[in-house]
Amino acid sequence: MEEAINVFSIKDLENFSGIKAHTIRIWEKRYRVLEPDRTDSNIRTYSETELKKILNVAYLNRNGLKISKIAGLSEDELTQKVMAVSGRAESPDKSFQPGKILMTAIRFDESQFNEALIPFIKYNGIEDAYIRFFYPLLEKSRILWQTGSMSRAQEQFVRNSVRQIMIVEDYNLKPPANRSKGSFAMINTSDNLSDSNFLFYKYILKKRGFDVIFTGGVLPASEVIEIHKIKSFDYLVVNSGSFDFARKKIGYFSSIGKSLLIKKIILTDYPDSHEKRIPENIMITRNPEEFRKAISTLK
Repeated sequence: MEEAINVFSIKDLENFSGIKAHTIRIWEKRYRVLEPDRTDSNIRTYSETELKKILNVAYLNRNGLKISKIAGLSEDELTQKVMAVSGRAESPDKSFQPGKILMTAIRFDESQFNEALIPFIKYNGIEDAYIRFFYPLLEKSRILWQTGSMSRAQEQFVRNSVRQIMIVEDYNLKPPANRSKGSFAMINTSDNLSDSNFLFYKYILKKRGFDVIFTGGVLPASEVIEIHKIKSFDYLVVNSGSFDFARKKIGYFSSIGKSLLIKKIILTDYPDSHEKRIPENIMITRNPEEFRKAISTLK
């Protein structure tokens, strides 16, 4: 990926959006969702504008809109629809003003950004602060970038600032003195945009007395087996926030879980869908609040 000149390959689009390259090609051919340039050797290349568009398309598709309908939207209509859908999830707490907080990010003012977030931690605790305020803020900044209201640098500034807060909270955490409730391994197979959530999930698990194997970064699904060979664990957390995950990986992880005798596998940040057949050893969570509730059910 050549970020300096904002040129992306179809693989880059797949990595950012979670939509398989094969699907992107079909959408291009059937619906003309994107119109890539081509190199002299006939390789597709995409601009940052096209990257943002496929992220918007993927966002709406995950939220229940059919691709045929999305493809019929103009650029302005696409942006308006994304903003409307994202607005449904905004916090009803009037003391939380994401626009005001994000203005400090737009100016890259780290001190003011952190000062704006500290009161939410002080009065709510880091868990509720993350679920009620930080997570919506991260989602808002991503949407603003996708719709052209924030630059990538500004969105990344927000994400990294929240990530640093979670790193500090994790470092200062004193786990319970009682015996461990069991052990977790965590693996991110999707994208780096979920790293803040994953740090939050790690924090929750440690705070509740679980041992946690956390490697960071993005790993292939097969690494679960390699981790288990070195250090066995009772539970597995997998980031499943990609477009094709539901269709291709649930069975794979369920089989791994059975073969390694893993008690439960929690798929996090799962795209909205109506999956009817979920294996008994799989739990699905769509956001940090659902993850926290799921953990409370484990024995």
